[in-house]
Amino acid sequence: MLKIKKWQAWLIVAITLAIAIALICINLYVTQKTVIIIFLVIDFLIMTFSLNTAISLSIKFKPKPKKYPSKSFNFNPSIMMDNLIKNGFKENKAIYGNVYLKIADKTAYKVIVITDIEAYLNPNEQNNQKSSNLNLKNCTRFIGQEIFLQYNDKALQTLPDFSFQGKNIYYEAYYYDNENNILIEPNAITASIEFSDDVKKMKEDYLGLKENINENSDK
Repeated sequence: MLKIKKWQAWLIVAITLAIAIALICINLYVTQKTVIIIFLVIDFLIMTFSLNTAISLSIKFKPKPKKYPSKSFNFNPSIMMDNLIKNGFKENKAIYGNVYLKIADKTAYKVIVITDIEAYLNPNEQNNQKSSNLNLKNCTRFIGQEIFLQYNDKALQTLPDFSFQGKNIYYEAYYYDNENNILIEPNAITASIEFSDDVKKMKEDYLGLKENINENSDK
């Protein structure tokens, strides 16, 4: 199918409009008007189609990006990963980074640290081979954190959607600004009463996050 460019569509509109005006003028001075009217109808059909095409090509709907409340935290990746091990998290290596898991009672705490964004965004069979933990089947609550030490524009666009909570799950995502040594949460959700204590423990005790109040107050 032939694709019409925007300028071509507007050119056809201008030409058909000029032809329509000419035909109307001619129709005033001729006695046999039937042929002129037929050409005029055809011309108007072409002009209408071209006008609709030109308008659709010229006006494109651009949805406004959603604005999310964000937070930032003072952060050191090495200290955070050492702190997870000290607090009983088991570390597993993945192609895209490191996975830390701790099970306390029936709550599973999981931290994913992404160091290779391409491997993360383009998973293969080897990526998906995750070691199973039999204790997970007894867990009734899951608290997960994804920390992107490496990221790209594609990841940043979708990162706010990574933060959510449900009846038995609470999940958040962050990316690391290594120039300013801060961890940024692009979509800072508020934990429900059921999760608030465990989320506080995850952030403060396990991840060692200290909110950058001065930075957040400027946003």
